[in-house]
Amino acid sequence: MNVVQVSVLDKEGARFNGQDLHIQLQERGVDSTHLVWRKTGDNDTTKEICAGQFKNQIYQTTSTLEKKLSLQSVLSPFSFSLHKDPYFVQADLAHYHLIHTGYFNLLALPSLSRSKPAVWTLHDPWAFTGHCVHPFDCTRWKTGCGSCPSLDSEFAMDRDNSHAMWMLKEFVYAKSDLDIVVCSKWMQEMAEASPLMKHARIHYIPLGLDLDKFKPKDSRQAKRKLGVKEGNVVIGLRATTSIFKGLNEALECLRKLETDRGITILAFNQKGLLEEFFGKYQIIDLGWLTETDEMVTAYNAADIFLMPSQGESFGMMAVEAMACAKPCIVFDGTALPATTFAPTYGISVPKNDTDALAQSLKNLVENESERLTRGQIGRQLAIEHYDEKVYIDSLIALYKETLKRRAN
Repeated sequence: MNVVQVSVLDKEGARFNGQDLHIQLQERGVDSTHLVWRKTGDNDTTKEICAGQFKNQIYQTTSTLEKKLSLQSVLSPFSFSLHKDPYFVQADLAHYHLIHTGYFNLLALPSLSRSKPAVWTLHDPWAFTGHCVHPFDCTRWKTGCGSCPSLDSEFAMDRDNSHAMWMLKEFVYAKSDLDIVVCSKWMQEMAEASPLMKHARIHYIPLGLDLDKFKPKDSRQAKRKLGVKEGNVVIGLRATTSIFKGLNEALECLRKLETDRGITILAFNQKGLLEEFFGKYQIIDLGWLTETDEMVTAYNAADIFLMPSQGESFGMMAVEAMACAKPCIVFDGTALPATTFAPTYGISVPKNDTDALAQSLKNLVENESERLTRGQIGRQLAIEHYDEKVYIDSLIALYKETLKRRAN
């Protein structure tokens, strides 16, 4: 079996963009290659789509024109060239990942999916909507969009073309032969409720982790390595300006937190977003971590992981914290309560209720035994549900099922 993974990047986000999967499939004896829009790693069987001197200029032109016309992923020419790419030609099946960032043309899906069996992993609800990545409380995606209440939500539109984009997706999907993979029960429910997905086959396959790497280690040693003040309780969180990740709510929660315990904040992703707390808490800006060992050290240095996301379709960071036996606090209304098996392991509070968020955080800060108990439960749940060996086995089984059905 020969499989080509298609995505936007390789090294950044390798755990979910097809790169790690590509390597793990090779280790299982599956012929796997990886086609990405931008390559930054050094894997020999990963290469760029349409590498050439005019690639970026063409992409900038089509992206600018799409913005002016309030269209999304319908003008780029590059995905049509996949028919001639040696990696794609030699493959028995194509597995698409992040194809909604502008480099891929949705109009290519019908011909691509009929020339090669197509599996498409959805990492957010964009495939169901007229333009947005997360519809939040809006339900117009169920009825055709239009009259959009949130045109400024990512991916933003200058004018309301959401109904036209929704109809275009309906046309494309109806002409395509697609096996859709979703990684959370929350996404599965959305996919099954979406009129756009009525022609596709939906498969629930949770993402997996290497649990031999993401596991509990010596917390004191990890804290010393990162320079955590002795005796402090360490709160890990994702510091990013993305509206989906809940930084504003996390900051408000930290303003309301009242405790006599010393606090250290480990800020993942972006630096310099917690300056207001200098002097009140110890702030350690980790930046964007790409190496597994660095991430595992950071999770093990944390005592609690705070993840009040506004929009989350799976929650890989919550699963990583779970695998490292760290309790996690989340908001209702996303995939996270189910992903973290709240209230058994995760603690879920009403969305946007920063008082409840601060109270839950205070309880964990001041209750070490509960932190340890929830952490142990989380580790066991990660073993039962998020083992990457099971994830790879499930995908290989889907590939075989898809090829068999297509052969018949």
